[in-house]
Amino acid sequence: MGIKGRKGELGGKGEKGEATQQLNWKQCVWKSGDDKDSGLIQECRFKKKHGHTALHVAYGGNLRINCGGGCCSRWFFTFNDRECTGPMTIDAVYYTVASNDIHRHRQIEGYCENIPAGDVRVGFHVGKCSGYSVTNAYSGWNSVSRIMIAEMPSAQQ
Repeated sequence: MGIKGRKGELGGKGEKGEATQQLNWKQCVWKSGDDKDSGLIQECRFKKKHGHTALHVAYGGNLRINCGGGCCSRWFFTFNDRECTGPMTIDAVYYTVASNDIHRHRQIEGYCENIPAGDVRVGFHVGKCSGYSVTNAYSGWNSVSRIMIAEMPSAQQ
């Protein structure tokens, strides 16, 4: 044990650090099939905290189409009743040449930018493909379906 030294001088101010951003996410789940061939399958409400962020959305669940041959259905997301334009739509099309009644798990996801902060209604829809008539579609057969939404930092330029 030695003699207590004198207090040193105050150091300079350090570099500004980045604040850790708490992840803002939500999951909507349901277990009921929907035999709808066109229209809204499910809507999930999300509170977006910032205007400069993007939304990452994903659907996971069973989807199928069934017809006599050469049919196509399109599943897609909307944000407050409009499809994404920043940068493009978030969708998937399923096409078959033969009559298929095979239900398969599908994953559809993407990022949408230019959505203002506040309440966002995220819709998951089914409809016809361009150049095709409405097809016999089915969403969510005998399994859990989910929409996952996460607010993400802006993409790199």
